[in-house]
Amino acid sequence: MALLVCAPMGAQGQSADELQRMLQERDATIRQLKDRIQALEKDAAPQDADDEMDRALERTLVQQGGLVLRGGTYELEPQLGYAHWDKRRSAIRHTSEAALGFRAGLGWESQFRMRIPYVHVRTSAGSETALGDIDFSLSKQLTRDKGYWPGLIASLAWVSRTGEDGFDNGVPTGGGFNVVQAGFTTVKRHDPLVYYGGMSYASPLSRQISGVKVEPGDTLGFRLGSILAASPETSANVGLNLGFVRATRLDGQRIPESDTVLGTLQIGFGTIVTRRVLLNVSGDFRVTGNVPNFRLSATLPIRF
Repeated sequence: MALLVCAPMGAQGQSADELQRMLQERDATIRQLKDRIQALEKDAAPQDADDEMDRALERTLVQQGGLVLRGGTYELEPQLGYAHWDKRRSAIRHTSEAALGFRAGLGWESQFRMRIPYVHVRTSAGSETALGDIDFSLSKQLTRDKGYWPGLIASLAWVSRTGEDGFDNGVPTGGGFNVVQAGFTTVKRHDPLVYYGGMSYASPLSRQISGVKVEPGDTLGFRLGSILAASPETSANVGLNLGFVRATRLDGQRIPESDTVLGTLQIGFGTIVTRRVLLNVSGDFRVTGNVPNFRLSATLPIRF
């Protein structure tokens, strides 16, 4: 009888120990699954600040004005450029440029940008090396690209008349006029592509030159393009830029045939050099209007 009573009690104790072990194994499995899910969610978040540092797509989008820097993030951007004009269309032959750009991510999803160029211009009449036109801009992210809604960024810019204007029969290194510009840029993602488009309006401020009031025509600009993420470290972009320029006026009188259309095709390539440095190389090629036959540029945005 004692054996018959002890046997069920032993079996019951063994079943309880087995059940407790199984529960512990289940809890361990659940913890492993939670850790794995958190790791996958982190990997799938391209807008994370650390991931953005490693993706050429987002870095290139900042260059195109389709994305603002995060608050407290900065970029120093050395630049080199070269442009060539057809001698049948312009007195300018070559322009070489070294510039330094700076971006600062501000609060409320906004960004400040400044660019200081130093220019060498060679024409059929001579050459000049001097400061170019310094420009400033402020951008604000209005909406984020989410679902069916595209991202939208508004910008306001000022181009200062700091370069040589050439109105004294010298060689110009700047445009000769202060310019106010406002614009919008919209962005839509369809990985691995990002499409962007923009519209801008630039208004040069009139000035007196040799007793004559000169009013350059305003420019309505449009651009459309796309960026391809060839890999996380490499991107390629292509875009079309158009500017519709109104006629210039002298003392209120319209200069005939001074209105024009400017058009360029832009092709670019960006690659991550180090985690904080992006190399971006691009070419702008003439489509129509008094613009360079081609312009080549290389920028090296350094983020910190």
